[in-house]
Parts: sequence; C-alpha cells; structure tokens
Amino acid sequence: MELFFMLAGVVLAGVFVSLLLKQSGLPVLSYLLALTVSALVLLRLLPLLAEIFVVFRRLAEGAGLSGQYLSIILKILAISYAAEFIASLCRDAGESAYAAKVELAGKISVMLLAVPVIVNILDAVLQILP
Repeated sequence: MELFFMLAGVVLAGVFVSLLLKQSGLPVLSYLLALTVSALVLLRLLPLLAEIFVVFRRLAEGAGLSGQYLSIILKILAISYAAEFIASLCRDAGESAYAAKVELAGKISVMLLAVPVIVNILDAVLQILP
C-alpha cells in the first residue's frame, strides 16, 4: 500500500510539472517527462511482478498444471499489459494510430501464443467424441 501511494505521488508530481511545461510552450519536454515517469513506475513495479510470477508457478505446480501452460499464460499477461502501457503512451503523445497498431500487434501475439492451447483442447474434445 505504501508503494502505491509513493508511485501515485510521483505520478501526480509528474502530471503537475507536465502541465506547467505544456503551458510554457514545451510540449516535447512534457512528453519526455511522461515517458520518464512511466519508466520509473514500471521499473519500480517489475520486482513485484517477479514475485507474482513465483506465486503463480507455485500454484500451478500444486494444481498439477503443465509448465508449458503456465508459461503461455504469463506471456499472454505480459503482452497484454505491455501493449496497454505502450498504447497509452502513444495516446498521451497524440498518436492514436500508433496506439491502435500496438494494440493490434498485442492481440495477434496473444492469439499466436494461444494456438497450442486451443489445438490441445480441440484434440481432447475430438478424443472424447465417438
């Protein structure tokens, strides 16, 4: 909880300075500040994500899930979060076309990762059917 409030404070300070830079006629510096603050927040959160992945791995092992499925799920989560994060940065910069392309690339990447799982599910269904 302390981390959240610290990061929220950093982001709010960044927003305040960014607004001042925009009003001063320096929109490029404002955008660079937004990128810097975003990168700092992301870097601070990465170790926490690693801890979450360890917990997921332990849960999957306890449930007897294949490591392959857990790997696919974690990759899908990573791609989804990264695509949303990057698309938001693009939109903040006023580049909605780039944001749409990043989102599309993320969706296609997720679909490609899901293909082996879908194939395994279909194989299992076909084996059950007479």
